[in-house]
Amino acid sequence: MPFGTPVSGPYLANTDVNDISWDLSGVYQITDNLNAYARVAKGFRAPSIQGCLAFTPGLSQANSEKVISYEAGIKADLFNRRARLGFNVFRYNVDGQQLIAVGGSNNTARLLNADKTIGQGFELDLEAYLTDHVLLTLGSSYNDTEIDDKNLAVAICGGGCTVTDPTTVIGGQTYALVDGNPLPQAPKWIHNVTLRAGFPVNDASELYVYTDWAYRSEVNFFLYNSPEFRGRSSMEGGLRVGYNWAYGKYDASVFGRNLTNQTRVVGAIDFNNLTGFLNEPRTFGVEFTAKF
Repeated sequence: MPFGTPVSGPYLANTDVNDISWDLSGVYQITDNLNAYARVAKGFRAPSIQGCLAFTPGLSQANSEKVISYEAGIKADLFNRRARLGFNVFRYNVDGQQLIAVGGSNNTARLLNADKTIGQGFELDLEAYLTDHVLLTLGSSYNDTEIDDKNLAVAICGGGCTVTDPTTVIGGQTYALVDGNPLPQAPKWIHNVTLRAGFPVNDASELYVYTDWAYRSEVNFFLYNSPEFRGRSSMEGGLRVGYNWAYGKYDASVFGRNLTNQTRVVGAIDFNNLTGFLNEPRTFGVEFTAKF
């Protein structure tokens, strides 16, 4: 007796869409070390067709999407060009954004279009030489995303999660209405910092220490809201101590990742249980690099 769902099809799909993308930007020099800029751009994404079939028959297809984005900011050189600063604010509007509704009680991957999605926020980045051999970088961003589609409905979990969105019944199955929800895996806050200190041995070689840390706020794993499928905020850091020589041609180092051994759920499966999968554990290693 054959195992699995019987093969069905073939299923035919055809797309024929044209569009024009454009980009308009301008820069104004305020001082020798400070520029202001603004940019407006329009983009386009062709229709998508599901690459493989799931448990349900038929072919999933999403129509084209269009985006218009706005950005304005400044870029500055500071402290006799030992530091660079950038700051911008942005907003984008997507018409017909292509999304994938994954899982649900039917365990499907379904392409769909949201009527509109909106994103807005700001970004800040700084790069500074604290000394001739110590480099600091900082980055921070705020990202507010929202689905704007009063009729967009997606299948909910099959394992007893707590859906906090309004629901509707379609064809005898319960769906979540996701209007107003953020996009999946889209944290509102992202911060990162790196520090590299070099200790020259001679003109061609140096000892160095490098550390990097990254933070993100909590995220949704799926299009619908459920406390069981929401990832907590996360901060992970790494450290590398090494020696390079022959003007960087060779490098030997020891490293550690996830130094605090933080455990976080970074994704989930909502088919018929409350399954989550975790980030990488604390890891140590050695590395040698040769450039030819």
